[in-house]
Amino acid sequence: MNKITHLLLLFISATSGFGQDNSVKYILNHTLDSDKIEIIIEFDGMSSNTASLVIPRSGPGTYDLTNYLAFVSDVKGFTESNKILDGQTSMGSYFLFNEKDEVLTRVSYQVDVKKMETDLLGGFASSKLRENYLGILGYSVFGFMADQQEKPIVLEINTADDWPIFSTLRPALERKTGSDSYRLDNFSLLADAQFLLGSNVQISRVEGVKIPLFVAAYAETSIDLEEIGRRGQISLTGLADFFGYVPMPHYTMCYEFLEPLSDQHFYGFSMEHLNSMTASLNVSQAIAGYDPKARIGGIVHHMGHSWVPLRSYGVGYRPFEWQTAPLIETIWLNEGFTWYISYYYVLDNKDIISFFQRTIDNAPEYIKRKSLKELSLLGSTQYSLDFNIGRNLFSRGALLAHDLDKQILEKTDGKKSFKDVMLGLLKWTEKNQRAFEYDEIASIISDAVGVDISDTWSQWQKPMR
Repeated sequence: MNKITHLLLLFISATSGFGQDNSVKYILNHTLDSDKIEIIIEFDGMSSNTASLVIPRSGPGTYDLTNYLAFVSDVKGFTESNKILDGQTSMGSYFLFNEKDEVLTRVSYQVDVKKMETDLLGGFASSKLRENYLGILGYSVFGFMADQQEKPIVLEINTADDWPIFSTLRPALERKTGSDSYRLDNFSLLADAQFLLGSNVQISRVEGVKIPLFVAAYAETSIDLEEIGRRGQISLTGLADFFGYVPMPHYTMCYEFLEPLSDQHFYGFSMEHLNSMTASLNVSQAIAGYDPKARIGGIVHHMGHSWVPLRSYGVGYRPFEWQTAPLIETIWLNEGFTWYISYYYVLDNKDIISFFQRTIDNAPEYIKRKSLKELSLLGSTQYSLDFNIGRNLFSRGALLAHDLDKQILEKTDGKKSFKDVMLGLLKWTEKNQRAFEYDEIASIISDAVGVDISDTWSQWQKPMR
């Protein structure tokens, strides 16, 4: 083969590779002089008359509806014939292009990150743009072309030449600057990820755990990364001891310690992700030094979600309905079962049962009148908005877990416990590769422990009144 032919074949290979693996390419562009970021999505051609760009309004575990479309602008579609089409909003959270006989191959749009943080009062819900820092929460900025969310993704991030880039997709102490790229299996993994860009991002790796454990933080005050890592090490070790294994290939604790934008902005809620957690806190909540009495329940709880529900879940949690806050019947399980193992077992806080009981005893009447399933459906969009709902959901779920635990321990002479309930759910999901139906839960638990738990189950399904 002569040299010219060889170079020609290399060129053809390089230019025709995109699309052969059915992948979708995402590009995130950030410049220092703008409050906005640009998102570009390139894909195999589709009819511009039927194509739609979906902007998420929720994410797994948020139990909330957030209008991220309000921060999206300048939506453009690009066709094979070099036409540029303006994206048009519709009744839902998506854009249409409404042009007959055109083949769309690329869309682009702007996301106003500064406006997002200003308008969304809950710090946990927003991406952030602060001094030498851009913090990206995946589902708050990335959309997808309808019906393509299961395709593999190639992601490219471009920022200032001297800005380091960190992602929970591939955490490492050594960070590339200016640009980086990632390969993902589907949109869910992209939406679930976090990206921390900028010279003010601090990174550390925690030793003494079974998997690579990282702390990634942006702080507008002094913090102690080693102390944050110590708390994470205790939490992850405790969970690993309880479950007997760790399903995550790596884990990142993402922290922000922020000066509040206003008196109306609130901080303190955290969010769980497949291999990470995010915590957006007020600077007054800064972790600034060693504290042997530090309360780590929140860390244990959010790490614990990496087992349930992120890897074992009911209908509505997965596959996820990105355009709305899906109705989920099992929030009491997601939250309550994780609260129970986190506090009662991992932290060995047996007094937590009294807290759960006081919560449901003092619940408002409109909550007491709801069955467990009804309360969960209500919490699908109002879990944190009305935290009476959230607290009663996890409290009822935790007390159900406690009653199951007592029954199982008694019936098996201590050979089985609530740990076997959790492992049973996880093994069932791994085997069946789908969400469990509500009516399947009791039998899954009974089969896992060899005890008929139907009476306890039925008792807790009823309203408190």
